[in-house]
Amino acid sequence: YYSEVGLANDQYTNLKKTMLKGVYQNGGFYVGKYETGIEDTPKTSGSSSTAPTETPVIKPNAYPYNYVTCSQAQTLASNMESGNYNTSLMFGVQWDLVLKYLETKGTAQADLKTDSTSWGNYSNNLWNITNENSKYAILNTSNYTLGDWTSGAYGIKDSDTSVLLSTGASDDFSKQGIYDLAGNVYEWTLEKTSNSGRPRAVRGGDYISAGGRFPAANRDYYGTAGYSGNFGFRVSLF
Repeated sequence: YYSEVGLANDQYTNLKKTMLKGVYQNGGFYVGKYETGIEDTPKTSGSSSTAPTETPVIKPNAYPYNYVTCSQAQTLASNMESGNYNTSLMFGVQWDLVLKYLETKGTAQADLKTDSTSWGNYSNNLWNITNENSKYAILNTSNYTLGDWTSGAYGIKDSDTSVLLSTGASDDFSKQGIYDLAGNVYEWTLEKTSNSGRPRAVRGGDYISAGGRFPAANRDYYGTAGYSGNFGFRVSLF
């Protein structure tokens, strides 16, 4: 039932109980300020049968940790240094609670659930990246392959273009200090779906899509053995 995320049923149940207990005892949980990244060299491919070896980091201006399956992402997340706490992919309820938190802090429901274009890295968001420490790679739409990464500010994107950005590339993509919940890369979660062929949910949107179709609250069904350049993950701590 949960083997596709690398967990036995009782492991999943105990992990979720631990997370919920932490919420009740501590009043909440932590999520990565940034999408999980890689500092030195971007991933350009993956394998469902070979575990990735790149070290995950939660830092700005890192390459997004993509080309990972759901179970690989969970293993990477759970092995991050956390002291006496637990780390994991986000549960679906955690994603929803983060969105609710943003709403209570003043973000309009429409910006979360209907159209997140204005604050996410989407193909139809015409942004201006002036962060000289950022990096970017442009999608080749003729064959849908990602081009080479370039270091430095992209500048003005004045037409619909698919550009994958490094983590936390712009404060425009931040809400309450949490970056890239909308756009950039889809994020694997532990949320189970009703689709047996695509049993796990990815949340948010990606740099290839439009913010009105895939807002921050979006959940899509995917097969957990899949990996792609537009799939990444975020770590929760509890």
